[in-house]
Amino acid sequence: MSEPKVAELLRSVGGRISDGQVANLLSKDQAAFQAEKDALSQAGLARSPWQHLDDTSTRVHGQNGDCHIVCNPRSTASFTTTAKDRLTVIDVLTNHRPRRFVVHAEALGDVEAGGRSAVRRRQLAPVPGDVLMDEALLQALLETHLPGVGPQQRQWILDATAVAASHADVEFPVVRLLVCDDAPQLTLITEELALCWVHAGRH
Repeated sequence: MSEPKVAELLRSVGGRISDGQVANLLSKDQAAFQAEKDALSQAGLARSPWQHLDDTSTRVHGQNGDCHIVCNPRSTASFTTTAKDRLTVIDVLTNHRPRRFVVHAEALGDVEAGGRSAVRRRQLAPVPGDVLMDEALLQALLETHLPGVGPQQRQWILDATAVAASHADVEFPVVRLLVCDDAPQLTLITEELALCWVHAGRH
């Protein structure tokens, strides 16, 4: 909460806040808080050429999840999610903007580099290139052009095209260097990847 809001709140309650008021602040009317957090997270991503990322398991309402911590010398932000796959990591590094996908040279190269055959790359070639699309449209195009693709290959294509879209983003800070561990879901997301000293020391 910003300082003016805190000051206004303290004036309205005579300088004292009850347990119930604290609970209400934490659980009700969260839109303003979320908007402020989104703005701070985006500013933090823009203020550093690299980001440090780690996650830890957590439980929310009795359900298992993951808390992702994104930080740099100037900011720290945390995001609780239900998964920690590559698409989720991209969500975290783009402040959970709507997922976008693009099929162009970088994406096609990543598809082939990930062990998908050159045949798959050729099958993807007719998909409109350099056109940002949402997941529903991409899934429909995959059904048209790659009807027999298996779930693992489909996931790799989704990952590669989401990574390509994030790299081409001109409206949001693009993370170029990620300092993290060597979990497989963290590869390809950034141009450069560096192990943090704890994980480098393990080797």
